[in-house]
Amino acid sequence: MKILFAVLAVAAAVVAVCLIRAARLKAKPSGNAEHKKEFDDDTAAVDRFCEILRKKTVWPRNGNIDYAEFDAFLPLLKRLYPAAFAVLEENIINNYGILLRWKGKKPGAKPFVLMAHYDVVEVDESKWDYPPFGAEIHDGSVYARGALDTKCIISAELEAVTYLIEKGFEPESDIWFSYTNNEETGGDTTPAVVEFFKQNAIEPRFVLDEGGAVVTVPDLGVKGCIAMIGVCEKGICDTVVTAQAKPGHSSKPMPGDAPDLLADCIESIRKIHFKPRLAPVVRDMLKGIGAYSPFVLRLAIGNMRLFAPVIKLVMKKNGESNAVMRTTICLTQLKGSDTINVIPAVAQAGYSVRIAPWDSVDKVLAVIRKAVGKKAEVKAEYSFEPSPVSDYRCAEFELLKNTINTVYPDAGVSPMVMTGGTDSKHFAKISKNVYRFAGFRFTPENLAGMHGNNEAVGVKAYLDGIDFYIELIRNFNRGV
Repeated sequence: MKILFAVLAVAAAVVAVCLIRAARLKAKPSGNAEHKKEFDDDTAAVDRFCEILRKKTVWPRNGNIDYAEFDAFLPLLKRLYPAAFAVLEENIINNYGILLRWKGKKPGAKPFVLMAHYDVVEVDESKWDYPPFGAEIHDGSVYARGALDTKCIISAELEAVTYLIEKGFEPESDIWFSYTNNEETGGDTTPAVVEFFKQNAIEPRFVLDEGGAVVTVPDLGVKGCIAMIGVCEKGICDTVVTAQAKPGHSSKPMPGDAPDLLADCIESIRKIHFKPRLAPVVRDMLKGIGAYSPFVLRLAIGNMRLFAPVIKLVMKKNGESNAVMRTTICLTQLKGSDTINVIPAVAQAGYSVRIAPWDSVDKVLAVIRKAVGKKAEVKAEYSFEPSPVSDYRCAEFELLKNTINTVYPDAGVSPMVMTGGTDSKHFAKISKNVYRFAGFRFTPENLAGMHGNNEAVGVKAYLDGIDFYIELIRNFNRGV
């Protein structure tokens, strides 16, 4: 009987501890509900944004680029924001990279860097409800390619600079604005910008690029919005698997021809599942989201060691959350014969591999090569190691968090593992505080249009974004 009572007592203690941890995870209000919006209603600002969106700055991978649209972009910015360009120093990188410096009053202070890109992905106009470069406003939203990704950032930042100049504001430290022309194709402009910083011995204290935003997280039953800040991003390894054998006629197929070998390789690669891991940054991301989730989820997340297997199982069922906790391999391309009745000598499969922060390019390639064996060649066409995890307990992160709390008092704040890629990975070589967050409130419908059809951003969301960058730049002064 004493043993039974002891077991029951231990069980009760465990349950009590679990409940206490879940209760502690509950969100606490931290915003400033009294913050006065600077841009509640500004038709002229929206009109300027729409003009920027009408530039067809598509930088396709095939090199078929309309340079006239890019030649006209900087002159357009100068015409729309003359007060800003009267103050900002211009540096042109690789012909189309726009690097602007707002000189600070303290020469020795480490600068801040705000990033964006003005190139956009290609468009199938037949699948849009409105002209993709018309920048038309319907039901309170601006529809255009680049509205989210990421001309909204460029326009909002230049509006913020113009507003602050008119108020007599002068930054304490330098603020750099890096607007690149070929981010979508992994181009060489941002690496050249970083090289410019190296050559001039410029070490940024804080770098902010696109990434997360103020969003809803319905999959976890989150009530309200959360500002998801990317503190690292997964690596990339564009991998090609090539099988070779004798060609022939399709009327005389033989085992071991190139497509047959490739099919075996694909099946073997399909069985590769990198181990899911609740790394510290993933755990903290879950805690940040879990604070706004129903109690049953807070119970699991607040006691992660106990419920880790269940959490991993749940996360595995959702594409986004599954990608956060492991390296992923996605088959995206297949190449064989140009003619249906010819067995080709060469058959290829292309894989987009996104590497978790705790893995590496060499490890991923070794796993794939082991699975394929001698049936095919495995080669990385392009690769980039995962970025380091930026500190999210430092003063720089708090500066960003405080800005969000001020402008979006209803939103929680959480670190995030970026599953996509940004140009900020290059800046991670020269700065330890690199974050990925666009200062806007995006709906699930907005996010679905990014790189898709009917890309749009709410007019109010855009104006709130201007307010965010005004507050952020002001906070830079307080942080110097």
